[in-house]
Amino acid sequence: MPSTRRSLLASTLVGSAALAGCLSRVRSPSPSEPPAAGVDELPDPESHILGANGSWSSVGCNAGNTRVVADGEAPVEDVTERWQVETTQTTHHEPVVADGTVYLLESQRQLRALDTADGGELWTFEDARAPPLIRDGVAYVPTSSSIHALDAGTGEQGWEQTFDGSGSVTAPTTAGGDELICGVGETLVALESDTGEKLWRRELFGQVHDHAAFYRGYGIVVATEAGMLYVVGTDGTGYRRWQLPAAPMAPPSVDSNTIYVSCRDGMTYALTDDAGHADDIYWSADTGWTERGIAVADGFAFLTGRGTLSALETDTGSAHWEYDIGDWQHTAPAYGRETLFVGGDALYALDPSPGGVLSDGPAVRFRQEFGGRVGPGPVLDDGVLYVVAEVSEQEFVLLALE
Repeated sequence: MPSTRRSLLASTLVGSAALAGCLSRVRSPSPSEPPAAGVDELPDPESHILGANGSWSSVGCNAGNTRVVADGEAPVEDVTERWQVETTQTTHHEPVVADGTVYLLESQRQLRALDTADGGELWTFEDARAPPLIRDGVAYVPTSSSIHALDAGTGEQGWEQTFDGSGSVTAPTTAGGDELICGVGETLVALESDTGEKLWRRELFGQVHDHAAFYRGYGIVVATEAGMLYVVGTDGTGYRRWQLPAAPMAPPSVDSNTIYVSCRDGMTYALTDDAGHADDIYWSADTGWTERGIAVADGFAFLTGRGTLSALETDTGSAHWEYDIGDWQHTAPAYGRETLFVGGDALYALDPSPGGVLSDGPAVRFRQEFGGRVGPGPVLDDGVLYVVAEVSEQEFVLLALE
């Protein structure tokens, strides 16, 4: 966000904080002119605080699960269809995209790798449990009892690491690319990315929830189905832990200082303050269930729940607006080029702060209908939106839109 707009936005929050709970539902503002597409230089994942590499290469887009794409590319005026591929109604996982390939996990645990140019099928993999992590030409795919390292272009097996014991294996995450962090039942495990060698393990309480996040360059944020949330060092050392009031609904999202998690009690919680310190819950907001993740961008958290998209101030949890999107829960916002993209009863592209004033938002850049429900997704990569949509009654497709 340009500094002039950020300054204007910051100045408007002083007034809006005094109106906490008074949500703007204005539907008529005109969207601001979006920035030019692209960035001067993509982030270096070795040094970027969220491990971002410009692609939507894992669940939540990056190592912080912020759902913010770093390449500055996004269609903001309208969309046209590049291609569509038939998929199943029970495709409840959003795709991941990197290096010219989109990976879609369907029912019956079949992972399909498709060419982003035309949707052509490149390879498939059976028994995948969650969408893969894509890094440096390798697809790291979890099954019920192992992690497979596959050539991202061909699907050929590199290595396989199998785990003993009960409980599910989660999709791995990484910040710099050297170590993979995944859950195995109630255990957090680190693997060497080139060989799959086990580096360390740490016992936790409760089945590890997909998908861990990296925090402030030194910690790994892990939530469990028992409602525990941990910050663990990159060597397995325990730093902090919280007992959440309920089990998490979606992976935690992390910005430079704060951890955000949505739980089954319909509340969203912030676990640290703007300096990264809090011994208790910092703030909570009644948002409803957020099943697919929280987008965190420019000091705000955007999330879906109870058929609405909400905008929360990350410092206080104050809600600035809500926007009706329909009652389909299998969608979460993606953010790029100062635009929010979200599904529901249609595909929406929204300016969250028209004129630089968040409390006046959102403003519609475009709304695209397909005949039924939209989601999981959308996700963004290289200026293309990927989303699963119902195009006629009980007929679902994966769409590539540009």
